[in-house]
Amino acid sequence: MHGRHQKVRPHHWAGAAVAVLVVLSLAFGIRWVDARPDDHPATRTSGAAAASASAAAQARQLRACRSVWRAQSAALDAAGRSLEQWRIHVDAMNRLVAGQITLAQAQAFWNRTRLGAAARVATFEDAAGRYAAAAPDCARNTSTRGHPLAACVAGVQARARAIEAGRVAITTWKHHIMDMNMLRAGQITPQQATTMWLRNWHRGVAQLEAFTKVRDRAARAGSCA
Repeated sequence: MHGRHQKVRPHHWAGAAVAVLVVLSLAFGIRWVDARPDDHPATRTSGAAAASASAAAQARQLRACRSVWRAQSAALDAAGRSLEQWRIHVDAMNRLVAGQITLAQAQAFWNRTRLGAAARVATFEDAAGRYAAAAPDCARNTSTRGHPLAACVAGVQARARAIEAGRVAITTWKHHIMDMNMLRAGQITPQQATTMWLRNWHRGVAQLEAFTKVRDRAARAGSCA
């Protein structure tokens, strides 16, 4: 008996202790899973509601921006028609200075472009006013990249710069129209008219070029269509 090793019997409480630890671990894991906010039904419902509200807001803004886009189209079309006359007027002076046409031919161009010029300027100013009134409805972009609203807002912003460039050029053209009317009415001398014409001519060349470049860039920007 003294020379034999006695077989150690596991205490019955050791197995019970392990079982308790397993149960406690499982219970803790279940409580941790239940406590995660992302899996809570109320959280899922709140997240879905927020996403739905955001989508609805973006849809409303997209409709507003498309309305602004249409107002911009009217203003840009009116600017193009008005500045077409101013471009011919300025180009006649360019060709006269370059010796490509005579003074009589330049006068014929100037007389033709004068017809209806004031009415076209007024049409642009009316269209630009309607656009300016609608512009705040599409003042910011709350969408993510790739959303139709993002492209629409980018297009509206680019076209806004084109309209402003058109407004600057048309203002110079409008002043020249007024100067011509004053000359014909005898309110200014030919020398005064010549001085003002030369100033407006140089401005017109630069402003028409700027308008063309900005309008072309806007055509390549985003769209609300």
